[in-house]
Amino acid sequence: MLKGRARILGDNISGDYIISKEYIRAGYPLEEMVKYLFQVPRPDLGPTLRPGDIIVGGWNFGCGSSREFVMLLLKEAKIDCVIAKSFARGFFRSCINQGIMPVECDINAAEYDEITVDTEKGMIKVNGHKEYEFQKLPVLMNNIILEGGLIPYYVKHQGL
Repeated sequence: MLKGRARILGDNISGDYIISKEYIRAGYPLEEMVKYLFQVPRPDLGPTLRPGDIIVGGWNFGCGSSREFVMLLLKEAKIDCVIAKSFARGFFRSCINQGIMPVECDINAAEYDEITVDTEKGMIKVNGHKEYEFQKLPVLMNNIILEGGLIPYYVKHQGL
């Protein structure tokens, strides 16, 4: 079960819109870069993100560059879930690899609405009453997310 505030974005949010190349510098601490997330589509968003916020996007979320660095920054911002109408394939899989729940669903939510995602039932609630169904992830992918990502999952289950 995931709960958080909705943070709204639109369609075709690319990896370069999530974190612009101009903010990616060698040695720049991840915790400092979080405030520059989504600078291109919404300059107000990065500095106001709180742990547990849920990103709600439109069509083709994560298109373009699928750099793992994007996921590391979302993880650093403690974003545990991204809901979108559709995802770019690379972004979708990178979410799973980093332990971020990608949910493909068309929901009607406004900025700061309370979102509850029940991954076991495949159900999203907005402000406790509007309900939306989504297709649950396969068991293995869900387990990778629950373990915190692909590397923690692999280490735990391969005895490394």
